[in-house]
Amino acid sequence: MINKGRYGNGGSSSAMMDSKNGRSSNDSNSSISISNNDGKIFCVIGDPVEHSLSPAMHNAVFSSLGLGYRYIAMRVKEHELSSAVEMLKDRALGFNVTIPHKIRIMDMLDDLDPLCKRVNAVNTVKVDGSRLKGYNTDVYGFIQPLRRRGIELRGKSVMIMGAGGAARAVLIALIDEHVGEVIIASRRVDDAKVKALYEMAVSNGIECRIVQLEYARMYSKQCYLIVNATPIGMQGYHGYEDVSILDSNDIDSRSIVYDLVYRPMETRLIRNALNADAMIIHGYEMLVEQGAKALDIWLGIDAPRDVMSNAVLRYLACW
Repeated sequence: MINKGRYGNGGSSSAMMDSKNGRSSNDSNSSISISNNDGKIFCVIGDPVEHSLSPAMHNAVFSSLGLGYRYIAMRVKEHELSSAVEMLKDRALGFNVTIPHKIRIMDMLDDLDPLCKRVNAVNTVKVDGSRLKGYNTDVYGFIQPLRRRGIELRGKSVMIMGAGGAARAVLIALIDEHVGEVIIASRRVDDAKVKALYEMAVSNGIECRIVQLEYARMYSKQCYLIVNATPIGMQGYHGYEDVSILDSNDIDSRSIVYDLVYRPMETRLIRNALNADAMIIHGYEMLVEQGAKALDIWLGIDAPRDVMSNAVLRYLACW
């Protein structure tokens, strides 16, 4: 663990999970199913899901609290989504949704929390009898690590690097925190997603500028908070592993750098921020808060963040 800098005090097929270690064992020839179901199943669906940290994180909570639940991962291809949802309605208590299903599943649910329409995505579904209700925990997951550190964003200048679904959730959280200015750095400044983010910001009374991603370094030092909402620096993102958009000299020591990438935990951006003596927030913290919010939605419990964090960190240490 790097201890330099200011961390702050934050807190197709089914993939059946080994409940002991939370890892998946995909059988690409198997059909979508939940075997030996006892009515106490939660899961994550998507494609791919074999490296999901959710099973390890949630099963650690169930074990620590003595709850008789089990969380598994299911690989669900796009053409299988409808049948998977019907099966889960009968056999699961709730489930998470990841790529590529977070938008399409909205049309398959009975109810949507209002935040889903703002984010235009669902990542958590609660099974309530025969009804399915969709939620989005991305906004909550993003903002909680900042709130736990007592960070006040009202009137501040923020840079968001990226313009995809994660960036949209980040922007909504920032709007709700009443930031003063947002700089959106994107590879394609004329993309429809970028324009939509710009319009969302200005319609909520926030000053907004759009800049090319490669020019982010020209504006980063003036920003109180810098958020990486791109996959740059992520392990397995070929050609961009161990890469950072910003160097150490592009980051002010008074800034906060929040990298949503959590594999590896210490990305090049995080290391550069530490070298600049800036405060950092790891991407896994957002993951933990998303999971905790899902458990609150499903079971009404205040999940132990330390248990969840330790489970995630143990998993990441294996990579």
